[in-house]
Amino acid sequence: MLTGLLALESTNWSKLHHAYGRASDTPDHLRAFLQEDPELRRKAMQHLWSAIIHQGTSWTATGPVSLVVAGLLSDERIDRGESVRVPLISFLVSVAEAAEQAGTDYNELERLARFDIEPFLESEDDEALYEDEEAAEALYARSLLGCVQASPVLMQVMMDSLEHTNSLVRSHAAMGAAILVKTPCLRHYSRELEGRLVALAEFANNTDERSALVLALGDIGFTPTMFLVDSSPAVRMCAALAPRLADNDAAIDELINALERNAASIDGWFTEKPPQFVLRPRFAIVSHLVQHVTDFDRLVNAGLSLVETTEKTRVDHEWGPLLAAAFPDGNGLIENQSQRRFLSALVAKSELWDAKFGNSWKWFKKAGLPNDREECARRVGQ
Repeated sequence: MLTGLLALESTNWSKLHHAYGRASDTPDHLRAFLQEDPELRRKAMQHLWSAIIHQGTSWTATGPVSLVVAGLLSDERIDRGESVRVPLISFLVSVAEAAEQAGTDYNELERLARFDIEPFLESEDDEALYEDEEAAEALYARSLLGCVQASPVLMQVMMDSLEHTNSLVRSHAAMGAAILVKTPCLRHYSRELEGRLVALAEFANNTDERSALVLALGDIGFTPTMFLVDSSPAVRMCAALAPRLADNDAAIDELINALERNAASIDGWFTEKPPQFVLRPRFAIVSHLVQHVTDFDRLVNAGLSLVETTEKTRVDHEWGPLLAAAFPDGNGLIENQSQRRFLSALVAKSELWDAKFGNSWKWFKKAGLPNDREECARRVGQ
């Protein structure tokens, strides 16, 4: 399979689509990565993230672009000036996510892709292409299949990048490899990948990198018990988030203690947060705990610590899910002291209450409570 400049020159970009139309403008952006002009590189990177993989959505140009990028990463010009290697690896990780998603219904995608869209491509009538249901479905299917077809090349890039001298490159590559190995055609990499990630994590001097590697191990189904006793609270937290440790009391206690004792500082544990954390690391802790701990008595002290440092705008990721967890029956009845304590803490923090801020309404509704500070204060006896 051709990669790099050979792939770029052999591809008919005028018949491929990105988020804003035909991909005829894409080759010039890709060539810009081999130049040192920072403005051209910035525009090229913007093109990748806005047009080629738009908000996580792949297009027919996405797979071919990933093959070009995969080849460009072996060109030393990538690292001249301000290196773009890490963001390019990150882009390939997003393509890997699309490939992993496609693997869940590969046969159906192949069936949809068989519809002949060539007449639409020849006519350059994109409006007609999108208006025809079968043609639009075929375009979507081809987009995902293009990512799947590129996935073996992407996997090799990730495996090679695990040996790179830059810890950020290794961290992103670990995440990408962990995603790709879930694709059916790449599952044979599982044992090799596990061994390499364990070895890298054990000997990593950088806490940020070790955390990312431990998260990657968790994502591939490894049970990272050994890292629950790591000297770094950040690494212990990442180990405790592993799916295989979801029912492990020691792992759950590690996450509860992290929130209870360090709610305000968790996000600062990382200089470069692991790429698996798209948002704040402590959001991941809250999500994990409310999903796997049904006894709110066990969570209440951690929840109270979090309320002290949370903000109105974090309702969807922090105090909203905890409020729903405190009232799992959704009836709004205060039946125990933990419910009373948590709701009282919310009432006491006036800045969380804003009738014009709509995001909080769904969480109060889910809990069966009124989104009204005075009424909630009455219910808790304040």
